[in-house]
Amino acid sequence: MIRRDAVKILSALTALIPGYTAKTVSAESRKRPLCFEYISQVTALIEKIRANESDNMLEASYNIARTYKNGGNCFSQWETGHSFDGDMFPNRHGGTGIFKMGYTMGKPGAEPKEGDLLLVNVIRKPLDDPRGKGIFVIGGETPWCGDTPQTEILIQRNRDLRIKQFSDIWIDFHITTYGALLWLPGETAPLGPTSGALGMITYWAMVADAVRMLARDGIAVTVKGDAPAVGDNEPRVSLTKPLAEDYFAECIKQIGQIKAEYGTIKAIASSAVDCILSGGKLYVYSRYREALSSEANAKRGGLALINTTHAEDKNFTGTEKDFMIMGIYQPDDEIDIRMLKKFRKTVMKIASIGPATRGGTVPDSETVPGSTDFHLGLMCDTYGLFAVPGVDKKVCPTSGLLANQLLWATMIQIAEDIMTRTGDTPGVLSTGAIIGGGDQRRRRNEMVKVRGY
Repeated sequence: MIRRDAVKILSALTALIPGYTAKTVSAESRKRPLCFEYISQVTALIEKIRANESDNMLEASYNIARTYKNGGNCFSQWETGHSFDGDMFPNRHGGTGIFKMGYTMGKPGAEPKEGDLLLVNVIRKPLDDPRGKGIFVIGGETPWCGDTPQTEILIQRNRDLRIKQFSDIWIDFHITTYGALLWLPGETAPLGPTSGALGMITYWAMVADAVRMLARDGIAVTVKGDAPAVGDNEPRVSLTKPLAEDYFAECIKQIGQIKAEYGTIKAIASSAVDCILSGGKLYVYSRYREALSSEANAKRGGLALINTTHAEDKNFTGTEKDFMIMGIYQPDDEIDIRMLKKFRKTVMKIASIGPATRGGTVPDSETVPGSTDFHLGLMCDTYGLFAVPGVDKKVCPTSGLLANQLLWATMIQIAEDIMTRTGDTPGVLSTGAIIGGGDQRRRRNEMVKVRGY
């Protein structure tokens, strides 16, 4: 099946799918790679959030700063990957100590009390009204909960997962219950997740203004990571101008620059598909399981053919037939380099995704991007984006968001390559939160065991 035939079928199928708009199969999309269509639609969602939710996010930042300043705990269960801690691994460059990760999930390290704050859009069981305990709630949307559109396609357990009714401030992601964007020919679930990316950009935008407000009041937060202190002559942001707009603008610019690396995306996809069609497996790695590895693993709207591993994985059994994509968040992480050498011993092909620079400079030491067969991520850096007066290091990274978008752009290119070469559509995973989704996932995983994709 050649690509123009695939898109014709895609057009006919999406016309029958409720809740999806014609832009999925626009005339423009027929002239460009499907991964460009994905990037454009994610960017449109980000623009919609910026246009409609900026006031709510600024109010949220004010309440985060107020709670922290008054000695209260700020808890976060906000999706930043496949869960609330996807972009919050230990010593995260540009991260702060404002939030404790978890509330009803994880181990936040403190008992909630009156005067605390909860930022939440990830729950696995019905929420016991935190406001009744004197906790201020900033709520948001996720595809699998009962606050999103099309709740009739959710199983009852997920319809009962509601946050909006308990929220003092509500931030809408403007997404559907499917949570992914592109309907491939003959598939029953769309490809291309969005919730992790939208969660990351809103989280860091709110943190940016909370840090600014605290600095304005003379409170300098601690910034994680090993970035050097901001130099005396380095320009700093204004303490009176909101930063969320600047963070959104920079992220939109960097996501747009993914298209400039399309040649590398094509090369990675082609090499990966060579391995898949020869009986090999595709792996996605990150040092911490909850980072890019978790985002790639069994994600609704992801490809069923993806396998994952991480630095603590004792069961990895890759071979020379396989292909590895390493998600990194600094170019010279010693654990990532050790794992790269382990993967190299199998003679598999390896690509890396993430920042190649620290503060705009390539390290003189050994790096992952300098040692892999392909690298994506020339537009992002290891460190945070904003130099805030009174705060020693730059805050709010973009690398997590960019790694997420680069990963899914590559997966979509892999899907398009498979369709072009074989005439078949690779299996896309639905979710057990949707009626019939659990059976669909089992069928897609069984299909991968038979044909590899």
